[in-house]
Formats: sequence, structure tokens, C-alpha cells
Amino acid sequence: ETGERVRTRMADRVAELSGLTVRAATVRVQSLAADRAARSPHPSDGAGPSRRARRPWSGRRVPAALVALVGTGACALLLYDVLAVHVAGRGPAAWRTDAVDWTATHGPGDTPVVAGGVVAAVLGAWLLWLALTPGLRGVLPMAPVPGGGPRRAVLERSAVAGLLRDAVTAVPGVTDVRVRCGRRRVRVRARLGFGDRTTTHTAVRTATAATLGTLGLTRSLKPRVTLRPEPHWRPPEPTPTAPPAEPGPVTGPPPPKETDS
Repeated sequence: ETGERVRTRMADRVAELSGLTVRAATVRVQSLAADRAARSPHPSDGAGPSRRARRPWSGRRVPAALVALVGTGACALLLYDVLAVHVAGRGPAAWRTDAVDWTATHGPGDTPVVAGGVVAAVLGAWLLWLALTPGLRGVLPMAPVPGGGPRRAVLERSAVAGLLRDAVTAVPGVTDVRVRCGRRRVRVRARLGFGDRTTTHTAVRTATAATLGTLGLTRSLKPRVTLRPEPHWRPPEPTPTAPPAEPGPVTGPPPPKETDS
């Protein structure tokens, strides 16, 4: 929410000072610190955040640029040869006459034609897949900020893995942590150097669940925690207990002496 307010403030000030409209802005957070002051309620806050945010779509700049480059080059080459024939009176290029002769002597049943059709079909299916899927597999959508309008925030999966790694490393007894974050699941692999295995495993699961609960993601990640002991790990010895005291002679006041009356 703070990042959204910073971005909105920056866009408004740029428009006010320069008259230009900021269509997109990126806020990169390099460090986080706990805010001990109570957050003042935003005037546009609603009843609660919506949980319908989706993963943002990728611009697909690299595939689009490659397709446009190949198409532009082929069209420019063909246009140059056609203009050279009709304007300059030159003969057609050898590659164009060879292509026309090859297509005139080969039909749909030939192996090169079938192979070319398969390649074209695969490329077409790949382009359709890129056009119909959102992409940006390296980010996870966060819950929309109340009152934030159409702006949406995402969290990189590497950042999620870093936060989980820091939280699990702080557990006593853990020596090495490896985290692999997916789109729906996160896997935490830790090594135990000392301490009780069951207690440490429970602490690692608790730290993982607590960290995932503070990320504000639209879809909660399912954790899978694995704790393996180091080769030098030994289970802690049980604490010796003091043996019960043996019953001794009962001591008390001496019995009264009998006297003759």
C-alpha cells in the first residue's frame, strides 16, 4: 500500500510540474523495516481487500520483435526483387526462380513439404500459446490495495524465497536452508546441525507458515518442509533425573515416660 501511494504521488507531481502523463511506474523496495506506529486508515478503504487479482500479462516483447523482424526482412527482400524486375528491368533473382520451380515440382505428399508444414504448425501453435497465456511466471499477484483503483502489485518468486530463507535460518539448530518457490507451492529444505529433530521441524513449519501469511498474496502458497540432519548431528541426550529418596527412619518427639503415681 505504501508503494502504491508513492507511485501515485510521483505520477501526480510529474503531471503537475511537467504536464506529462505517467502511464507506468515501477517502485523497487530494497529494504523493509517494521513500522511500529499505528497505520492511519485510508479514507477510501473499503470493507476488505478483494481476492480476485490475477497474474499480469507479459508484453511478449522478444517473441513479437523476432516475428516482426523476420517478417519485415522477408517482405523487404521480396519487394526489392520485384522492384528490380519491374522498374530497373533486371532479371528475377535466382532464389525466387528456384523457389517457384521447386514449388511447381513438389506436392503435399513430399517429405520436405510435410516437414515444412509441421514446423509451421508448431511455430503457429507456439505463437498462439504466447498470445493466450499471461506469461510473467516469475511473479506472484498480490491482493489489490483497497482504494488503489486499477493498480495491482506483484511479488517476485525470488523475493518470496529470500524471505522464507531468512525466516527459517533464524530457527535455532538450522545450518543450511534451500527454498524453491513455485506458482502454487513452495518447498523448504533445511539441514539440522544440533537440537531435537521434532522440535526444530515444528519450529521451521511455524516460521514458514508465519512468513507466508504476511506476504499478502492472492493465492496462498502450500508449503512443503523437509528437515534432514547433518552427518555430524546426534540426538540430544536425555536430561538425567534425580533418583527418588529412600525412606529413612521416622524422627519425632520422644514418647512420654511412664511415672508411678
